[in-house]
Amino acid sequence: MKYKEIISFVLVFSFFSCLPTKNTDNQSNTNIKWPIASYNYGGLEKKTPKEQMQLLENSGYDGIVLKSEKIEDFNSIDEFIRLDDMNPKFKINAVFERYNFNDTAERNERWMKVADKIANKNIQLWIIFGAKIAGITDDFTEEKLREIATYCENKNIEVILYPHSDCYFSSAEEALPLVEKINKPNLKLALHLYHEVRAGNGARIAEVFEKVKHRLGAVSLAGSDVVADYTNKKTRDTSTIKPIGYGNFDLANFIKPLKKSNYKGSVALMNFGIKENPETYLPRSLKEWNKLVKSVQK
Repeated sequence: MKYKEIISFVLVFSFFSCLPTKNTDNQSNTNIKWPIASYNYGGLEKKTPKEQMQLLENSGYDGIVLKSEKIEDFNSIDEFIRLDDMNPKFKINAVFERYNFNDTAERNERWMKVADKIANKNIQLWIIFGAKIAGITDDFTEEKLREIATYCENKNIEVILYPHSDCYFSSAEEALPLVEKINKPNLKLALHLYHEVRAGNGARIAEVFEKVKHRLGAVSLAGSDVVADYTNKKTRDTSTIKPIGYGNFDLANFIKPLKKSNYKGSVALMNFGIKENPETYLPRSLKEWNKLVKSVQK
């Protein structure tokens, strides 16, 4: 082969080698793997903070979402934070507080003490406004959420408005207008599959994602049926909160719009009321989740 022919071959080969391929640039732009966390329900609440975090980490999870319902939950936050500070590979994603309008003022304002604990820790504060009662107006709810967001802004805390069935805001679409109105940079919205199903949105979850994606700050899911069983409260819960891999809702129909939304945060597994041993359902659910994510992104 002559010298000029060799040079030409090298140049042509180099040109084609530099072209983007299906498995490089495009793949890196489209394949997303969200950090996965779990709520501390489903048997985890019976364990110590250290045992909870160890089990989740050993099962492959990246973080935990802490409930702050009972005083025992609130008191355990400090220990969770101490352990979190010692482990860079596992994190507390969020603590959630419920503002029930018929509770005492002291209980309702406990969110402030939680905020003080998690200040500058990169831990979100999720806020649920409880069931509607006489005398509570939209103006009051707006004023309270604005107060919470302002207080937390000064402590570098992202606040998430948490829609919940049978509460003031039962779906992401119901909660969106208030988040838009307050329009603070540290105030965002959560989308929970099980609460959307309970709100009748199981068959239109892609539309819900599309409407709220620009304000999305937290996402959670569980195995679920497409339609909630409202025979009673227990069947409502068990039909919408199952280990991943159970229920007739095809989670591919959740993952696809989640991916399209360009959400980059963590995804949390809801495990409220799950009776199975957490040592069993947690790793199995994560395995199912990873398999589903991989299949959707092919």
